[in-house]
This record gives sequence, structure tokens and C-alpha cells, in this order.
Amino acid sequence: MAARHAGEEIDPAALVARAQNAASAGDGQDTDPQRPWEDDELLVAAVAHGGLLAPLTLRYATRDLASELQAAVVVAAPARAGALNAARLTVEAARGGGLAVAALVLTGWPDPPSRVQLDERVLLHELTDLPVLTLTPGAPPPDWDVADWATADAGAPPAGARVTLEPYIAWEGEAPGDPRHAPRPRLMDTLEEVVATEGPVLAARAYAVVNRAAGGRKLTSVARAPLSSAMYWLAKERRIALTAKDEIPWQDDDVARALDAPAVRVRELGPRELIEVPLDEVAELMRRLRPAHGEDPAALKRAVLGAYGLRRLTARADAYLETALALL
Repeated sequence: MAARHAGEEIDPAALVARAQNAASAGDGQDTDPQRPWEDDELLVAAVAHGGLLAPLTLRYATRDLASELQAAVVVAAPARAGALNAARLTVEAARGGGLAVAALVLTGWPDPPSRVQLDERVLLHELTDLPVLTLTPGAPPPDWDVADWATADAGAPPAGARVTLEPYIAWEGEAPGDPRHAPRPRLMDTLEEVVATEGPVLAARAYAVVNRAAGGRKLTSVARAPLSSAMYWLAKERRIALTAKDEIPWQDDDVARALDAPAVRVRELGPRELIEVPLDEVAELMRRLRPAHGEDPAALKRAVLGAYGLRRLTARADAYLETALALL
């Protein structure tokens, strides 16, 4: 909101690149003389005020940044009334998004603490199974082995963590007319709306959505051609981010998303067929389900179907999930 009021925009891709650049400095890969990092130092991304689910852009939250960096999360919560609720909400949000939480820190810890605060600290540990540390104003810096935080397995939420799916929002806008005859600017505007609403989305689904809105039943090659051209021009004009299928051969289709949207969003199935879900989205869901369902491929496939509210594993769906397993 501060960026918006200043007439600026936060660029998620630039944020990720800056963080990765800073993180690589410890390996001697950063030539920036203003960043004299040592080999044993850590990259710390501090999030003030907003919290983990605070939006950095309309479609990109702080949690998305942590997810792209595969970073472990340390939750800091003020030691006051409501601390348990605030800390647990953040832990749930992190784990629900596939992130590992390394520790909890209660800030503003009084000296001496009250009996209630001591009991709540123990309770917080029991409820989250996390180390709960304290920071007292004016006290000497604590002797914490923060290197353990960096080695926390950010790639695997604990087995008991809930897997949270974002709602899938389907585009319900106005059709631009028959794609075979509609002016390309109108097709571009409509496709941009579809991508902004449903992205990351397979190009074939975006074309089918627009074609159905125009009254078409089947997406023929004649109808697809102008839509594909419009999508190409959207990417060329930097109005969307388009990953060409040549760059993702396992998907065999282009994937489109808004410029400020994360590359992967784990969402409910919504009106999509299973094979319309981007494979890296399915693979990420599998990664989050794996701690609770083990390495058995059949069990993991059933878990994916269950998460999507599906029952029957068709041959086509099985082949698609097999590809997602290979990607995972």
C-alpha cells in the first residue's frame, strides 16, 4: 500500500533476484563490493508490520516470496495478550503454504515474566512442536545457534501439517466475440483478464474459456490460431508472463500468469479438469502431501485426488499424475 501511495510498484521477480543474489554472496558468487558477506553468514529477510499473508502486490504475498526462496520461517510475536493466537495463525499460514517453521520468538519478554506468560510459552511449544525463544528489551544478545534455523527443512512441512488449497477463481467476464473474427486488441484484453484471474493457467484452458464465452463448443485450430497470436503479443508487450512449452517439455503447453503472480499456486480444482492443472502445481501439492502419505506413488495419487475432491483415477489422469510424480 505504501508503494501504491508513492506511485510505485513492487516487482516480485526483482525481489526474488535480489534475495538470491544476496544469498549467493556467501558462496563467493556475488561480485558486488557493497556486499562483503562472509561464508558463515545468513540471509535474513525481515517482514515488519504486515506479516506472512500481507500482500506485496495484488497477487503476491510475503509467503509467496518465502516459498520461491524455499526459506525457513522464524515467527516473532509480541509477548502480550493474544500471542498464542497470533503465533499459531502465522505457523498455520506458513505450514499450509508448504513452508517449514524453524522457531518461534516471543519479543518484549518481561523480566521477570508472569506465571501466565510462562505457562503460555510452554503451551505454545506443545501446540506447535517448535522451540519457543524469548527476547527481553535491554538484555544482552541471546546466544542462539541460528545456524540450525538455516538447516531447517524448508522443503517439507511436518507430517501433521494441514495442506491448504487456495480457492480457484474462474473468469466470468464478457466475451470478445467469435475469436475467428474478433479484433486482436479485444482478444488481447480478454485473455489478459483471464490470465490475471486464473493464472498460472495453461494456454489451452485460457483459449477454451474465451471460446466457450463466445458460444463456441470446441476449440478448433482455426479458433485457436488468433487466440495464440493474441497471447504471444501480450507476452511481447510485457502485459503477462508466458512460459513457452519449449521451456517446459513435460507440460507440453504454454503457461501464462500475471506479471505479479507467483509461478506456482496450489489451488482447489475449481471448474478445471485434472489435466488442466499446471503440472508444477500438481507436483507442489504432492510435495506438501508427501509427509503424511509417504513415498508410495499410489497413495500419493489417491491423496491428490482426495484433495481435489475426485474419486475415479482414469487412465488419462493416472498418466498425468505419473508425470507430476516424475517432476516432483
